[in-house]
Amino acid sequence: MIKFLQIFGQGILYVVLSPFFLVILAFYVVYTALVMIFMFLKMIILFFAGKSVFADLPEDIEAEQMKNKLRDEKLAKENPQTPPLPYPYPPYGYPGYPYPPMPGQVINQPDVKEIDAKPIDVEEEKKDEQ
Repeated sequence: MIKFLQIFGQGILYVVLSPFFLVILAFYVVYTALVMIFMFLKMIILFFAGKSVFADLPEDIEAEQMKNKLRDEKLAKENPQTPPLPYPYPPYGYPGYPYPPMPGQVINQPDVKEIDAKPIDVEEEKKDEQ
């Protein structure tokens, strides 16, 4: 009798839980269908954009870096660059070229004398030339 009640109880449990199981299964089916449609559209867009759907593996990234390094070395050998020309002014610290001022530091500069200057008249120069 106890064996019969155990089997009967399991049957009732299955009958009560089966609608919940079917609802969960239905949600899973809808979710996977939406993911399939989304991935399909994403793959089409990326295909026509010329990109890959999947990310590069670490080995692919390392191989690409090695290829770029070899290509740069080869270009450097074929087209050697001339060293840059030296800066035309002597660096700070040479006589006459003190170190750059610190923020807030006042630099003693000679007074600049103003002179009276007349604007140049182009018409008078043309008359003088003729």
